[in-house]
Amino acid sequence: MSLYSNLSIVGELKIKEKNFVNHYLTFRQQRSERNTVPDTHSVGGELLSAGLQKTLKKGQKLENFVETCRARFAEIIDEPEFLELLEEMYFADNANGLFEVAPEFMLFRSGSSTSGNTKHVGDVLSGLLAESNTEIQVAANNVNFLEAEIHDEFQKVVISSEPNTTVSNYLPFLTGNFSKDFQLLCQYPGYLLQNLKAFIALYNFLYSSQLALNINTWKSEPVSKPLFFILDTERASAERKQVRGAVQELRDKVADLFPVLSALEYLNQSDSKTAHRYPLWTIRAYLQERQASEQQVLLKQLTTFLENYRDNRKRDPWSGSITTPDEVLEAIAATAKEIFSQPRSGQLTVKKKVVSAFENEVARHFIQNRKRGGNVLTINQDYLLLLTNLAVGTEPRLQFQQLIEEFKARGVWFDLQSQQVLIEFYERVGNLERMSDSGDAVYVRKTI
Repeated sequence: MSLYSNLSIVGELKIKEKNFVNHYLTFRQQRSERNTVPDTHSVGGELLSAGLQKTLKKGQKLENFVETCRARFAEIIDEPEFLELLEEMYFADNANGLFEVAPEFMLFRSGSSTSGNTKHVGDVLSGLLAESNTEIQVAANNVNFLEAEIHDEFQKVVISSEPNTTVSNYLPFLTGNFSKDFQLLCQYPGYLLQNLKAFIALYNFLYSSQLALNINTWKSEPVSKPLFFILDTERASAERKQVRGAVQELRDKVADLFPVLSALEYLNQSDSKTAHRYPLWTIRAYLQERQASEQQVLLKQLTTFLENYRDNRKRDPWSGSITTPDEVLEAIAATAKEIFSQPRSGQLTVKKKVVSAFENEVARHFIQNRKRGGNVLTINQDYLLLLTNLAVGTEPRLQFQQLIEEFKARGVWFDLQSQQVLIEFYERVGNLERMSDSGDAVYVRKTI
């Protein structure tokens, strides 16, 4: 369905009693679930399904596949002791050994998790791949002849599929980098399997933080906003205001995510299962491009929705001027934030729980408390080396300032003091090349 179809009936929609967000967010309000970490194999399966544009044949289950492989091995191996060893290597513990053979086997786990957290992360990140229309190729892993038998059997149970592209990406600048980075990992299957959990955690944080920083600047297409990190071994001295203020600024912006996205659900036909979903900045750009007569029709619908929205949430009528698309969208966003800021209200409680979920689930590896220095954003050695390898990409090495720009493009910013610490770190781990004493002649190599 088109954007016009969505907006042309928004004034007729019934406002629901509860606020909800079904799209664009990788997390929800923090609940009492014990396991809040997304299931790596399940999310990996979603990514590979979107990237490879493949899925399992209907009704195909991991259990059926394992039985087929057992039967195949039994035909070519007549030593019970060896069969028992293979059972332990590949099929024990829910067949976890299969995922060490080749990443594609994670297709068996795609969509299998019952965790809401895993589903949200999988939906959003696989959506980045789907809309980029990047067809991923997984390099062949070094396998023995028995693993080749398993892989051959696997080819019989997969078919081509079209990825779901009914949700337009909110952060186009991140989409291209995410697709490029995942494609790079797929060229090194062993490295992918070792680092997939960190890759998912890193991009979950980068996506969520940049979404928050862009949620209120919907009059233009999103760009990478400054968000300053330090290495986890660095000191965050008082004069480094960009570093010291990063967490609080991010927390303030995250608080607006659920309110604004909950209002956006209505602008995208909240009751429809087939409607295409668009970001707020895309809706604004669309309205700006309409001819005056069509724009007025949609403006009337949006104004009616605003009136119904405020009335249903027991807010006074909007007192400001509403004569342009920008004014009505500003009023809708402001109303949503107003609703979620009422003292002692259920909505305020929800907003606080959403912020808590971001800090404790999405950002927990990147926020560090420095006591008197307060909370700062940090990146440890493992995440830094992964990010460096992704940024260098297919090149053997990258000039240091180009590397810094690649970091920024993904949402990771370092001030000059941190950049000097980075150079010292790369020199220490042995992947720095100095062509001369000039700072422009410092290159960083990847470690894969």
